Amino acid sequence: MDPSRRSLRRITMTDAEAAGNIFDLLMGSEVAPRKEFIVAGQGLSSAHLDI
Repeated sequence: MDPSRRSLRRITMTDAEAAGNIFDLLMGSEVAPRKEFIVAGQGLSSAHLDI
């Protein structure tokens, strides 16, 4: 990462339990639920992506 282009962003979490559940789903060992989540795009929109 180029040090001149790095930036820090403050991240806040309003629902830690829900975030933990999603983290467990995405990082867990079961592939099928993770694939379903990604394919369905639950809770994701272009507004949530830093592009």
